[in-house]
Amino acid sequence: MQEATREDVFKNMPEVVCVKWDELYFISFLDDGVVIKAEFSTQPHPENIVSDVAEELKKELEKYFSKKVPDFDFEVIYPANSERILREVRKIPYGGTCTYGEIAKKLDTSPRAVGAALRANKVPVIVPCHRVVGKGWLGGYSGGLEIKLKLLKLEGVSLD
Repeated sequence: MQEATREDVFKNMPEVVCVKWDELYFISFLDDGVVIKAEFSTQPHPENIVSDVAEELKKELEKYFSKKVPDFDFEVIYPANSERILREVRKIPYGGTCTYGEIAKKLDTSPRAVGAALRANKVPVIVPCHRVVGKGWLGGYSGGLEIKLKLLKLEGVSLD
């Protein structure tokens, strides 16, 4: 019997990209070239990079966390009933913000629906829900407000 290679063992498992950012790690999971989940952690996660897509994602995330404008043109999984809103959120440029109300008005929906879609986002940073703020307040963030503020500061956003 032939011994399995590393590629044989890991090719049917989701790929994992782990990038260090200060005291945190940003971990992304890919399946067949599609980003299916991303999260912040205080602990590193073993990487499993097999495809060119995962390799490119790692480069773009490293660029982003080094205060450089990334190209996050990656296919992602959108939760049911959230795709239209999250696609709009992806259009908010690096260093920019938009309010829940502005997105709601543009898509003819409610600010609450925008908030619900942002809470359902499984791929923060790549779908930059941290760039959505309230009118006169920071708004929420599934990773916590401290991380939201840190991401906005990384991008040079002033919330004065």
